[in-house]
Amino acid sequence: MWVMNLKLVSNKQVMGKMAIKHKVSLTGYTLSYWKDDKWLYLITCGLIFGEEKNKKEFIKSLRKSDDIVRVEMNGDFGIIEIRQPLWSEPFWDSRIIRPAPVIINWKERKHIWYMASFDKKILMNVYEIAKKTRNAELLKLKEEKLSDISITRMIPKLTKKQKMALEIAINNGYYEYPKKVKMEKLAGIMKLSYSTYQAHLKKAEGKLIPHVYREL
Repeated sequence: MWVMNLKLVSNKQVMGKMAIKHKVSLTGYTLSYWKDDKWLYLITCGLIFGEEKNKKEFIKSLRKSDDIVRVEMNGDFGIIEIRQPLWSEPFWDSRIIRPAPVIINWKERKHIWYMASFDKKILMNVYEIAKKTRNAELLKLKEEKLSDISITRMIPKLTKKQKMALEIAINNGYYEYPKKVKMEKLAGIMKLSYSTYQAHLKKAEGKLIPHVYREL
């Protein structure tokens, strides 16, 4: 199977512009699409990452956008119906599969698309259109065997503070080696005492790590 990864400029896309404006990052996976005489419509699900106030403002923008037809949110998980121009239909060719969700990184102002198909020409057609319309850069085009496909993964339900503690730790390099930050600083970012922040983070890790291990 042919596998292709593309990097696209976020400000060329509806979701990307809003993500940059409100300083949130996103992951998303398109579930289905259809079209009428004017537009192509996508049903997409995904997660929002960022500060709480930024996520709230982002969701408000989603609901006000003319390009977003419907929005249903449950915490940080959402399902949206978004309209796209008809010329973008080759992006959603049913002969293409997506081994991983789209990633929208607001800090780097980029989208990453992961695609695969038995037919190399179909992927090359997507790349040529994306290059002309969305400044796409080809990161990978290789024939290889897929070992996994990740659409979404259910994770244990964390409390709001546990999730926030985990996000702050990840975003500030706490889990990198060597660590880029001490827990005392993370507690300060969250405006909590060291012991309280540590408790929230350890509880989040205690729920998440065993669950992920069982899924492996």
